[in-house]
Amino acid sequence: MKIIIYTLFTFILSYKAYSFNDDCIKSNDFPFCLYDKAKQEFIIIRNGKEVGWHKVEFNKTDNGYEVKSSAYIKARYLLFLDYIFEYASTSYWRGSQLQENIINIDDDGNDYSIQIKRINDNNLEIVNEDEEITIHEGNNIFPSDHWHPYEINSKYLLNTLNGEVLEIEVKQIDETTWYVDGKVKYFINYDKAGRWTGLKFDADEDDIIEYICTTC
Repeated sequence: MKIIIYTLFTFILSYKAYSFNDDCIKSNDFPFCLYDKAKQEFIIIRNGKEVGWHKVEFNKTDNGYEVKSSAYIKARYLLFLDYIFEYASTSYWRGSQLQENIINIDDDGNDYSIQIKRINDNNLEIVNEDEEITIHEGNNIFPSDHWHPYEINSKYLLNTLNGEVLEIEVKQIDETTWYVDGKVKYFINYDKAGRWTGLKFDADEDDIIEYICTTC
């Protein structure tokens, strides 16, 4: 079914460049001119039932701004067991350029960290979940925390769940919905200004995960 839906959508709409409130996004007041509450919050729905939350908070720093993304999921599986997932990401930015990102994850008892650090104007050093180090060349990449609208203009996505660099293709579905295709696949929503407002993906063949914005 997912393949059929995607085929229909991509038949109707072809790849295009996306324009949001670029005056804000490229200004020194970004992201606060976009997220005027300095935060964005979601509840997480699994197959129609609320199972967790996701929060993004923005803070100014001396050299730019800090973004704190956090999430918590508690979902039942095997009839009587609970799966618990906790995510905490702190990133530092100058404009739309990522400077550093520290991510801590507790995947149902499996604790690990991912670290990203800018080593010069054109290169990021990435330490993945297996503590392997890679260098990504170029500034055409955004971490998969989704709050930055230029994610859908990018050729690469940094998977913040494992530190893997993924090549992606993006198709616009309607005025506020895009489909990101690659090793990871998801529908993502931004409003006309560029604020992140929703997310939907298949966790596996039977589970649909959806983020519903509560601060929009």
